[in-house]
Amino acid sequence: MFEVITQTQQNDYQSLEILKVAYQKLGKTSEATRISRRLAEAYFNAGSYSLAMQECESVLALEADSPEMLAMLGEIETRIQQAGQEKAKGGAPNALASPDYTASTAGKVDSGLLEIGGRNGVKGSRSISAGDAAPGNEQLAKFLVLQQMFGEDEVDKALTFVKEADQGLTGPVLATSLLEKLCQGNNEKMEQVLSALIDRTKFAYVPLEYYDIDRQVVRMLPDELTVNRLFVPFDLISRTIMVAVANPFDAAAREAVQQSLDYSVMWYLAKPAVIIKTLQEIFKLEPRS
Repeated sequence: MFEVITQTQQNDYQSLEILKVAYQKLGKTSEATRISRRLAEAYFNAGSYSLAMQECESVLALEADSPEMLAMLGEIETRIQQAGQEKAKGGAPNALASPDYTASTAGKVDSGLLEIGGRNGVKGSRSISAGDAAPGNEQLAKFLVLQQMFGEDEVDKALTFVKEADQGLTGPVLATSLLEKLCQGNNEKMEQVLSALIDRTKFAYVPLEYYDIDRQVVRMLPDELTVNRLFVPFDLISRTIMVAVANPFDAAAREAVQQSLDYSVMWYLAKPAVIIKTLQEIFKLEPRS
């Protein structure tokens, strides 16, 4: 499955990471090295130079004279040096042309929107309550308006509806999805929104409806993070757990996931309707009226 995903999404480093680990566990060194090459390029394109450097070095450990890996290492070192020189001259903190979509960037603010960590979230001490969903929905609403996906009045009405519907939400009650409320079953519109979110967050998309989900993996998170926040852990490989979300801007819940699990987390986007249906089936929940 992940081979297919990486063929259509060349820079999906999350799926590439999973493939590499799988090949390593199977003892397929040549395949794992091939994926490391692609990972190096994907991280380089995302501006994650330290991670790209690690992949280059892992390839060079087996193929010391690999010209493309040596060339990429040289380019990475040049860019890092240039960034350091610009910072020393009082340049902007983000001197590199591309943002580094790693854990260190999660939670930063850019043009009024929360920065999304493309890989692991940041651990924190914030306690999670139902009210913490509001900031994430507000950030998502702001994104949709700025991207001109929906009108401001339309988004405001939907946001108010979701806030009222989920006020004091606890127990085995499904949260309301802002995206689902806005799209109202319009699959074409949902695809457009998901595409924009993928471009913004660098999360990979997972067609959760075709995934054979282990119920025990889903139950590794408490109900307040699955049912009440529409998060679905759908697979576990080695020390990495994959989690599908309906709202990638829900930073509070993402931090809580990191606190709840002793695993590395890879984040994915899925259709809210599919997430809701999955949770209904696993937890035997009735649809909300």
